[in-house]
Amino acid sequence: MTGRVEGKVAFVTGAAQGLGQAMAVMFARHGAKVALTDINGLGLEAAVAGINAELPGAAIGFEHDVTDEARWQEVLDDTVTRFGG
Repeated sequence: MTGRVEGKVAFVTGAAQGLGQAMAVMFARHGAKVALTDINGLGLEAAVAGINAELPGAAIGFEHDVTDEARWQEVLDDTVTRFGG
């Protein structure tokens, strides 16, 4: 995947644990900025902290129920503000 995601922004839902967390880590390690979302706030904080410990500033997190359509706009706006669009 080298070079394919570098400089891009990735959104990963269900990113507090398991496959979602693994994908977020992989994207960050390959140069993407990553916006993690999950309904599990504590797990999400730990996942974001883990990525940023290895790659400072690579990840941000949003406690978010993906079925909440209105919240998606806030998540997108905050991500663009932080990482650019």
